[in-house]
Amino acid sequence: MCRHRSCTTATAPTPHRIMKDMAAFFAHSLAIADEAGISRGNIVLDPGIGFGKTPEQSLTALARLDEFRVFGLPLLVGASRKRFISSVTAAEPDQRLGGSIAAHLAAVKGGARIIRTHDVLETVQALRVAAAIEDQR
Repeated sequence: MCRHRSCTTATAPTPHRIMKDMAAFFAHSLAIADEAGISRGNIVLDPGIGFGKTPEQSLTALARLDEFRVFGLPLLVGASRKRFISSVTAAEPDQRLGGSIAAHLAAVKGGARIIRTHDVLETVQALRVAAAIEDQR
């Protein structure tokens, strides 16, 4: 997995390897944190949806987010208004509310406990309604 902001999707790993590469990156980063004496209680994992990834890789990461639960750490997802949404349904950033909410609902279902969003009210409302529905199962 490309670890630098200067990377582009052209240098990103192929879609079928993205989960393995991200898990290896997390393991390596956690080893560095352990060496530095950083408590696991101070660490949150962020798969970096949209950063150095193709749209397909971002969708794969969201679909398989639960695979990162093995690290036993909170997961953060920030899919709000990201470009991968327009690969599914053409939309400019300010028209991606529905796609952002869908991505965040999937992320929470996959284990995300922290969501970064531009549209807080709408996202919280959607997550609360989804949780209320789930509670009725």
